[in-house]
Amino acid sequence: GGIGVVMGHELTHAFDDQGREYDKDGNLRPWWQNASVDAFKNRTECMVDQYSQYTINGEHINGKQTLGENIADNGGLKAAYHAYQSWIRANGEEKQLPAV
Repeated sequence: GGIGVVMGHELTHAFDDQGREYDKDGNLRPWWQNASVDAFKNRTECMVDQYSQYTINGEHINGKQTLGENIADNGGLKAAYHAYQSWIRANGEEKQLPAV
């Protein structure tokens, strides 16, 4: 699962607040329609708000500044979880480790 989270994280960066600005050839250019950009910003505002509530050493995190990493972390975890659920459907539940 760990490598799945990392792979999903990196792939998700292609669609985060910075990665979305690059086209299929890796060129920096606006290729999303304005309606898509607006919808993206509206849908990510909850993540900005959520992460802005967290503190480290008494200082609030800037959820807007960390948005790309937060999107990628959540995307990677979600991708790995869905892959694991798919594996369980195909192979059945895993046996528990001894003494667990």
